[in-house]
Amino acid sequence: MTITQPAILGRMLRPLTSSLRHEVLEALAALRVDAVDEARYHELADKNAESDITPEERQELEGIVCGNTFLSLLRNEARAAMQQQ
Repeated sequence: MTITQPAILGRMLRPLTSSLRHEVLEALAALRVDAVDEARYHELADKNAESDITPEERQELEGIVCGNTFLSLLRNEARAAMQQQ
């Protein structure tokens, strides 16, 4: 899965985040990738930059990027909803 239109996904998340309690929004805004996944991302990104990545690793890297994009959009929408409250 690849998120090719993050703005659309952000708009799709907006109704959800606007209806959540402040405590839930704070928890969403605080979501972070764990250290193991962050290290793996950097390892794969370096291999990709050096053109030394396997197709399986490229697929894993795309999955990590997709997940990071989704988390970033969710955090941004949660922060925006908190400001509206």
